Amino acid sequence: MEQSLQHRRFLMWLVASFSLICLLAGCINYVIDPYGIFGTPRIDGLNARKPAAGERVRTSKPYMATALRPVTVIAGNSRPELGLDPLSSCWQDADQPVFNTGIPGASFHMQTQYAKHALSAGGGKQVLLALDFVDFLENTQAKPTAAPPDWVSLSRTYAGRLNIRDEAVSEWQRFGTRAKDKLGSLFSLNTLADSLQTITQQSLPHSTDRRADGFNPGRDYEAIIRNEGQHVLFQQKNAELSTRLARPALGLFISGQDYSESFESLKAFLSWAKREKVTVRLFVNPYHADYLNIIQAAGLWPVLEDWKRQITQIAGDFNAPLWDFNTLDAYSSEEPPGRGQRGKSIRWYWEPAHYKREMGELMLAKMLDKPCVSEDLTTLPGTRLNSENLEAHLAALRSQLPGTTASVPNAARQE
Repeated sequence: MEQSLQHRRFLMWLVASFSLICLLAGCINYVIDPYGIFGTPRIDGLNARKPAAGERVRTSKPYMATALRPVTVIAGNSRPELGLDPLSSCWQDADQPVFNTGIPGASFHMQTQYAKHALSAGGGKQVLLALDFVDFLENTQAKPTAAPPDWVSLSRTYAGRLNIRDEAVSEWQRFGTRAKDKLGSLFSLNTLADSLQTITQQSLPHSTDRRADGFNPGRDYEAIIRNEGQHVLFQQKNAELSTRLARPALGLFISGQDYSESFESLKAFLSWAKREKVTVRLFVNPYHADYLNIIQAAGLWPVLEDWKRQITQIAGDFNAPLWDFNTLDAYSSEEPPGRGQRGKSIRWYWEPAHYKREMGELMLAKMLDKPCVSEDLTTLPGTRLNSENLEAHLAALRSQLPGTTASVPNAARQE
């Protein structure tokens, strides 16, 4: 009897200790909130910076957007996430709060879904949506797909985090996804380790971060530039892009189809925005000259031009302004520091595919038509595209790339 009583006491002590440890871990994870999911107040020196959040943006950004309730949304992939600052002086009072919902590595459909959620969260009035050439590339030899795409299947893994007007998600799916996200972020040893990392890295000047408004200040790039030099970033990204764009059979449409998931996603988003009375500004992300040269070397320049024709037509159909920031000028042609020049950096780009906040300021000034930069607005990069000026615009950029063959519209080719 005495031994049985001792066993029960031991089990009760064990259960109580385990519960207390779980509760303590949960409290720490909630207070530190390393991924920004709970919206816990950010305290300098404790949890203001979120070095672990960069790996969880697909999970955390919907909750961050819900907490901020933005009026203006910046949407796209990692390029605008690094380049367009919600705290820019170009925004007017009526534009705020501004949220950057850029998602690195996401499909274009996911980018638009996250934008819809952020706009729905705060009754948003306008969105700046980035269009990126590589997000629209297809394997032309792939198996034909259904038209229209199966939107429900495409967003099944993350739809439970989103609350989009006119797009119903089952309450069970929403409950299950959010419970998994939040309970997993509370009672997890991985989260606890990230919480401790968050605390210890607060004083490090180059620890990575995601601000509460969704912006990535690029501190991890700063660390590489300081320790290894910016030439490493250019070297690595150029090699990555060359490999990616050298894949065979890249194009805009699968053979035999005249539609694609990304183009249909753009049309669906613009239709949704029109119904919701949301103002849309579309823009083509700027690339460093190295990136444009790699596109040319891969034989994809005609595809790039056809892509711009497609998006210009779609933008015109929905009366949405479309800005193209692909240029070859002093902004895009800066020569990065050479090997051994650590700590030095060019002004406008982190590496060929990602532009800095400084370039983003020029873009915002141009798109919003605001004198919020010291440069003359008329000389800034960026051209508003329409059916009247498109071909001249394409020809001007093409002429600056030695060796680029002429590209003509598909209709002309068929003639």
